[in-house]
Amino acid sequence: MKPKNLKELILSLTQDVVFEYDGAVACINPWNEAKIEVGYDDNTKTYDNIDDVMNDPFYHGKSLQEISEQLNID
Repeated sequence: MKPKNLKELILSLTQDVVFEYDGAVACINPWNEAKIEVGYDDNTKTYDNIDDVMNDPFYHGKSLQEISEQLNID
């Protein structure tokens, strides 16, 4: 999935986004545009904007921006 499409999916606020990356499961819970909770590999984090969600190297040193095209998201 292109980074732009993943960003739009998260901001649609219609579903949690769940995927597996590098042997661990991730879940992104978008409550609203200013509260997005993310869990990955037994770690959790809450963000207050989508740009931080996309650019934080939270996924074993990689960001969603970097790995989005490798992900299988339903």
